[in-house]
Amino acid sequence: MAQTIKEFIFCILIILVSLQSFAIKPNRAYRFYPEKLCLVYKDLDVTTVDNIKIKTWFFPAQSIPSEKEMNDMWENPMKKPYKAIDNKPRPTIIIANGDAGNMSYQQLHHAQFFTSIGYNVVTFDWRGFGESSEWEIDTDYLVYSELLIDYDAVINEVLKQDEVDTNRLAVYGWSTGAYLSMAAASKHENIKAFVAIGLMTSFDETVPVLMKSQNKDESKLKVPADYPKELQPIHLAPSWNKATFLIVGEKDDRTPVWMSQKIYSLLSAKKEMWIVEGAEHGGMKGPLRDFDLFHKRVLEFLKTNLK
Repeated sequence: MAQTIKEFIFCILIILVSLQSFAIKPNRAYRFYPEKLCLVYKDLDVTTVDNIKIKTWFFPAQSIPSEKEMNDMWENPMKKPYKAIDNKPRPTIIIANGDAGNMSYQQLHHAQFFTSIGYNVVTFDWRGFGESSEWEIDTDYLVYSELLIDYDAVINEVLKQDEVDTNRLAVYGWSTGAYLSMAAASKHENIKAFVAIGLMTSFDETVPVLMKSQNKDESKLKVPADYPKELQPIHLAPSWNKATFLIVGEKDDRTPVWMSQKIYSLLSAKKEMWIVEGAEHGGMKGPLRDFDLFHKRVLEFLKTNLK
């Protein structure tokens, strides 16, 4: 039964990655809540400077539930009392969504893994996504600069939590969430490590690639005029001082390998790159197609760089 649940979860989580094509596609409804996966969590009270509520889940490091408990909670989910594994401040991973769906997809699978080995995990939804505040979105936009405000508010609230070792923070995201993570991390000394799956270089280089790979007119790939040029990866990379792990599919046609290689060549801090053989940008053929291998590689990187 437990294996069946795991396989089902994987299938519905991986669907989200296939939806991501560098255009905002919010989903307001959650697939299910973390209790269905037997996860202990709490809601953080995150409000942005422009008074937007950002739905945020904080998962403390926790024990692995028994198979019976997993099965029971899957059938009859009930939110568990909040309890961390101990009172020790722990390394914490903040996971940013991409441009589609919400945090009830693959983020929960990542939370299961990392909390079971001693990390805290934080997930959140951009404004207009999930149960965050309503916010009007034009789905022809690649991103909104306001999402950087959302990310900053989440980081600031995470730093206030007693369970968090504020000197051992990491951020990671995929696609849109990757470059937003890099931009957000650049403003915070506390963030020591960065994991990016499918990282673009700049909008100037990415839009032509997307026009070709997605067969879209430039009018359907809008870039906000107020997005800070200095926060695009190609401009951050030369002075970047955080340990970085770049992951990209060998056959990625949206953020091709050459983009990661270009960023990698500019980084002077600790760095690793993994070109996933045969993988595309997302979906069942993306870099996350083998969650066990993905988690193993990311864990090795975090152990080294969040000591």
